[in-house]
Amino acid sequence: MSDDDATPSDADEPPATDSTGPVEPTASSESLILTYAAPFLGVLLIAVGLPLSIVGGYVVVQDGLGLCGEPTIAATPADEYDESLATIDEIPAEQLSAAERKALEEAIDSPLQEGVVSGEVENRAALLEGAVVEYEGTRYYVQITSQNSCLEVQPLLFPIGAVAIFMGIGGVLTPPIYRKLAGFEERMRR
Repeated sequence: MSDDDATPSDADEPPATDSTGPVEPTASSESLILTYAAPFLGVLLIAVGLPLSIVGGYVVVQDGLGLCGEPTIAATPADEYDESLATIDEIPAEQLSAAERKALEEAIDSPLQEGVVSGEVENRAALLEGAVVEYEGTRYYVQITSQNSCLEVQPLLFPIGAVAIFMGIGGVLTPPIYRKLAGFEERMRR
């Protein structure tokens, strides 16, 4: 072989690897897009996908686990309020539904003075405002403290969020994968 056979481009080419591993690709546009834009978009997809998949998954299981749908009432003895209950509506205990009455009994016996209404809430409007109920000779101020309404969104958010997370992971892993493939391609050319 003579010196004329060696092309000057072979001598000027940087090595495909150095002591730290494969080197960056030589095209600056490829390097900028794959080094910065792909991971940034990947992180954005992960950030959007996490709440979507959490909310979508919660909607699917909330009703089955009993996490919603049953309001909570509080029953406080009326004598704790002095005369401030004079303008509050009164509901006879006989007008309460069976579920409301059971919740009232639970609230009276509970140290937290709360009970869960497991069933039909016939007096919802009055209990939302607060009402005085006389039960077994004692007057109680009864009010719905938490409605525990079910979250209503499309359950399709779960798979959409999962796909966004996986695409985001792919975007974040694009630079190291591309560097390995570029180094492998440089080694194959030699």
